Amino acid sequence: MKIFMSSTVNKIDSKGRISIPAPFRSVLEFQGYPGVYLFPSFTSRAIDGGGQELIDQISLSVEKMQLFSEETDALSTALFSDTYSLSYDQDGRISLPELLIEHANLRERVIFVGQGRKFQMWNPDDFKLFKREAKIKALENRNLIGPSSIDIKNNKTDD
Repeated sequence: MKIFMSSTVNKIDSKGRISIPAPFRSVLEFQGYPGVYLFPSFTSRAIDGGGQELIDQISLSVEKMQLFSEETDALSTALFSDTYSLSYDQDGRISLPELLIEHANLRERVIFVGQGRKFQMWNPDDFKLFKREAKIKALENRNLIGPSSIDIKNNKTDD
């Protein structure tokens, strides 16, 4: 299983083009999608991104909800109406839609932040503040990390 990890700062040009870091493209391609899915984060001034596995997981989660409920319609609209499926060129560049640039307050530089199953794209200054607060929350909630029910080495469950 390949995941998104680490962080990288890249420049964004005046046309909104930016290069996706090679390790992130490797994860996307491993998932069988030669592009990226991007959408505004629900929880911060960032862009959430990922590959086919992320979109499949989101879609399955929505499918488990009541088909014709207002909550399902609201969540589906919020999730999918602003999601972009973008292909990158031979240099690994994508063109960011203006809606995403505005949402994440992007200017000249963007920091790509791996988060396991997904990644985020931030204005580097905004991310510094977020990361400081995230470290405090992580320390306060470290007890939520418990023993895994999966033996990662042998890919077996404890059942």
